Amino acid sequence: MRATAVVAGSRSHRRRQMVGWTLFLLAVVLIPFLIADTYSPTILGNRYTVGLGNLSQAIGLMVAILGLNIATGYSGQLSLGHSFFVGSGAYLTAVLVSEFHWSYVATLGVVVPGLFVFGVLFGIPALRIQGLYLGLLTFAVAAVFPSIIRLDEVADRTGGSNGLLIDSDLVAPSWAPLDAVTEWLHAIPLVGSRVPDGLTGRQEEAVYGYFLLVVMAAVCFWLVRNILAGRVGRALVAVRDNPLGAAANGVNLAAYKTLSFGISAAVGGVAGTMLAMHSGFVGPDEFGFQMAILLIVGLIVGGSGTLHGPVVGGLAIQFVPHWSSQTQTLPGSDIALEGPYGAAILGGLLIAITFALPGGAAQGFRRLKARLLPVQPPPR
Repeated sequence: MRATAVVAGSRSHRRRQMVGWTLFLLAVVLIPFLIADTYSPTILGNRYTVGLGNLSQAIGLMVAILGLNIATGYSGQLSLGHSFFVGSGAYLTAVLVSEFHWSYVATLGVVVPGLFVFGVLFGIPALRIQGLYLGLLTFAVAAVFPSIIRLDEVADRTGGSNGLLIDSDLVAPSWAPLDAVTEWLHAIPLVGSRVPDGLTGRQEEAVYGYFLLVVMAAVCFWLVRNILAGRVGRALVAVRDNPLGAAANGVNLAAYKTLSFGISAAVGGVAGTMLAMHSGFVGPDEFGFQMAILLIVGLIVGGSGTLHGPVVGGLAIQFVPHWSSQTQTLPGSDIALEGPYGAAILGGLLIAITFALPGGAAQGFRRLKARLLPVQPPPR
């Protein structure tokens, strides 16, 4: 049975949107208090673990995929080396925090403009190639990044093969209303009883870090949304869909292609800062070609050229390998599973989504929303 459609912009439509955003914000606030301690449910005979650290890591990956989405999803340039920008942002933050005692947020004043300039400079030679050749070039950059970090000339700063431990902790300030939020959540029926009565020092640090990452991610998504909704976004989509037509209508192809690389690199740098902030450690192997491939997988699974896609993609590449590697027996049977099955299941998920939902999970969500909560254009 099809639901009754509401008119876009009407009071009913706005009320529906308000309810949706309220539920989303409530989930964002509630989840960290529910899993401040590791949550370990048993599903179909397998015990799975999920902690706040997994979710915080996924938020950083969402922003990384968001940056890749600008260059690949919106401007149509195949970039397989986005992990280079993420790693550069992470190491810049780590060095500034550890050796120069900057705050994490203050490092963004160097990371964002620095990575933007580097992305523009990288985009200039990329103008001469396209397609698979551009993908191969960017993939080579991602593959060589760990070797650059290990060079003797920079090992004193980067820590070389051992990585760099960031000598800074995220301590919740005295004004952070974590206790007040805990008391407020206790009043919510059904789920309030699962919220702990108080947070320990480690839990406060984890919850505060989570909310800081959420704010940074929200700002990134809001800024990117505003950029893509304006003239720059329309130009990038025109360059992707019909370069000759865009050039005929006055779009400077070279300028917008290099601009997309600059914005993409800057957002990727912010993601690197977020990942360094979460883990407190950066290592060369964390930002190699494996991360580059995972970011591409997350973009495809979530949905290229959409703002919802990076959210789904970040959750997928974080939790699917994590949970599937904890599956000891085949669900519903006694067949034992041995070995790391996380990558295999993630690959199977990618194949299934490619065939069933070529536009990614975002496309499936739009179809489901259009069926369950249809919206019709206002009458003229």
